[in-house]
Amino acid sequence: MTQHDRRFPALTAVRGIGAVMVLTTHAAYNTGQILRGWTGGVLTRLDFGVTIFFILSGFLLARPFFLATARGDRSPSTRHYLWKRALRVLPLYWLMVTVALLFDPANQGLGWEVWVRHFTLTQLYFPTLLPQSLTQMWSLATEVAFYLVLPWLCWLLTRTRRHDGLHLPTLWWRASVIAVLGVAWQMWFAHIPGSEGHYLQWLPGYLPWFLAGMVFAAVSASLSVRPRDHVLERLGHDLTGCWMLATALFAIACTPVAGPRIIAMPLAWEAGTKTVLYTLAGAFFLLPLVFGPELQGRVRQAMAGRIPVWLGEISYGVFAIHLFVMGWLFRTLDIVPFTGRFFTILISDFVLTAALATLSYRYFERPILRFKNVSWMMRREPPATRADQLEFEQAERH
Repeated sequence: MTQHDRRFPALTAVRGIGAVMVLTTHAAYNTGQILRGWTGGVLTRLDFGVTIFFILSGFLLARPFFLATARGDRSPSTRHYLWKRALRVLPLYWLMVTVALLFDPANQGLGWEVWVRHFTLTQLYFPTLLPQSLTQMWSLATEVAFYLVLPWLCWLLTRTRRHDGLHLPTLWWRASVIAVLGVAWQMWFAHIPGSEGHYLQWLPGYLPWFLAGMVFAAVSASLSVRPRDHVLERLGHDLTGCWMLATALFAIACTPVAGPRIIAMPLAWEAGTKTVLYTLAGAFFLLPLVFGPELQGRVRQAMAGRIPVWLGEISYGVFAIHLFVMGWLFRTLDIVPFTGRFFTILISDFVLTAALATLSYRYFERPILRFKNVSWMMRREPPATRADQLEFEQAERH
C-alpha cells in the first residue's frame, strides 16, 4: 500500500484508550487510590489520556491543511471546518452542562454567570472553581481554543517564500520554537506566588502536545504527495521499540519528578518536566500508528477490530458523561469520597457510562453530524478522492 492510500485505521481505537485513561484516573483520584503505593503513581498519571487526545487532534485536524499545501491546492474552508467542529463538540457538551448544573446537588445555587461561562467554554478564564461533574471540561475548553487557532497556526508553520509545497525544515524549526515557549508558559505560571485562576490549563501550555501531532501531520502529508524514505517512516515499522520507549518515558513521569499526585501547584521544573515527558511519550505511542505499515502485526490489527473501534466512536461521550455518572454512583452507593472502593467505582462507572455514551453516539451525536455539509456552510471544492474522504471522516469522528 502506498503512502497516499493510508486510512489510519488504528486511530479510532486510540481515542477510546484516551477516554478510558481519563475515566480511570478520575476514579482513582475520587476514591483516594492515587495515594496508595506505586500503583497510585501510575493511576495519577493516566491523565496522559489528555495528551493522547491533544496529539491526535493536532494530527487529524491539521493534516487536511498540510495536504492542501503539499499539493499546491487551496486550503480547506475555515468556515466549514469550524462548523463541523461545532457540530461534533457543542451539542453533547451543552447537554451535559445543563444536566450537571441542574441535577448535581453540589451545583445547586450557582449563578447565571456560571451557566454563561460554561456554555461559551470560557470557564478557564475566570478565577473560580469549576462545578462538580464538569471539571474534566477544562481540556475541552483548551481543545476548542486550539480549534480556533489551528488554521492560523497551520499558515504560520507553512508560510515561506517558496512556492513548491511544504518545506519541512522550516516547519520543524518553527514548531520547535513554539513548543519551547509552551513549556516555558507551564514553568512560569506553575510557580507564581499567590496566582489565581487556571493559567496552567490554558492553551499555550499544551501547544507542545498539539504540535507533536501537527508535525506528524506535516510529514505524513509530505510523504503522501512525494513518497520517499523518511526517518519517521522507518521508526513507524518498529511498533515494539516505539512503545517500549513511550512506556519508559511514561514510567519516569509516574515518579515525583513530574509533580505531586494530588491537585496542587507543581514547582516550575516539575511542570516543565511533565510537559516534556508527556509530549515525548505521546509522540512515540502514536508514531507507529501513523507511520509504517497500517495493519501489519497483531497489535495494529486488534486496534482496528470491532470493539476498539466502538470504544473510539463513543469516546467523546465517555469523556463528557463519566464524571456525572461517577458522582451519582458515590451518592447512590453511599460511598464517602476518598475512602476507597476503587474497583467498584471504576467498573460501575465504565459500564454505565459506556452504555449511555453508545446511546448518545447512535441517537444524538451521529444524527447531528448529518448537517455537516449544509450548503450555506460550504464553498465549492474540487471532488475529493476516496483517500481524502476517508481522512475527513476520521477527523469528523474525532
